[in-house]
Order: sequence, then C-alpha cells, then structure tokens
Amino acid sequence: MAVSDTLKEVIDRLAYDFNQFELAHFIRHIERLQRREILVIPLPFEPGLSAVWIRAETADYIFYNERTHPIHQTHNILHELAHILLDHTCWPIEQALPRELLELVATASLQGRLRKADPHLRADQEEQEAEAFVFLIQKRLVTANRMTQLMGQSSSIDALRQWVDSMAFDE
Repeated sequence: MAVSDTLKEVIDRLAYDFNQFELAHFIRHIERLQRREILVIPLPFEPGLSAVWIRAETADYIFYNERTHPIHQTHNILHELAHILLDHTCWPIEQALPRELLELVATASLQGRLRKADPHLRADQEEQEAEAFVFLIQKRLVTANRMTQLMGQSSSIDALRQWVDSMAFDE
C-alpha cells in the first residue's frame, strides 16, 4: 500500500467533518480519539525552530513559534499533530530546547520531535510523512471551503479583500 493511501486511511479513521474545521475543534476531536490531552502553546522561538512536539507522561505538548505568520503556525501545528496521529518515533530532545521551554513541561525525560530548519530532517521518512499528511488535510480543507480556518483572513487590505475572497476564501 502506498504511503499516501495509508495517510488517507488514517485521516478517514478520524471520522472528522472537515466542513466544520476550526483548528481548536480539530485538536479537541483528536484529544477525544487519543484519550489524551494536547496542549498547544505559542512561544517566541529563535529563527530556525518552528515547532516542537513533546510526548509527556499525561499529555502531548505542541509548542509553535509565535513569531511566524499565522499560516505557518497552523501548518506547523498540523505537522506536529501528524506525528501524534501517525505514532512517530520520539527522540530525547532536552539538549536542543530553550530553558524556558524545559520549565513548562514537567516530565521525567523529554521525548519528542523538533521542527526546525535542518536539511537532514527533511530527508527523514517520518518528517516526509508528516508533511504529506498536512498536504492531505489542506486538500480536504480546500474541498470543504475552509480556507479562512486554514490560512486566516484572506487579506489585511480592505480594498483587496473582496477580490481575494472571490478566489476561494468566501464561505
């Protein structure tokens, strides 16, 4: 079975109505399915670090870089959710994390994944799967006409908004 077929099956098993998609609602849905809390927390990471998933004893933590564009933030959160749903391998990561992040998570050993600018990570099979998963979610959101929930407001320029809305954002 091809990777994309496997990923589609995982998404189908979520039994989620993408016509109702809002990121927080989607996360709550996954929490119910996983029977595990998912805490999503913005932090001002340094450039190069986009997001971190930490699998703690009682919850999953997703930290994302609040300094990036909202479209990028949503993408990174979905990417980390993909790691959770695909049960990807966690690695020891405490050495790579900022001190303030370590203080937020009370767990014996920090296991998870970093999403950072690193060409070696892009070659990683599980990173590629997570990206493909996000792409498939995005396709479903486009089909469900949920572009605003995926990308935010169509334009911050009032004069352009009506024109841009006619291209796909109008719900």
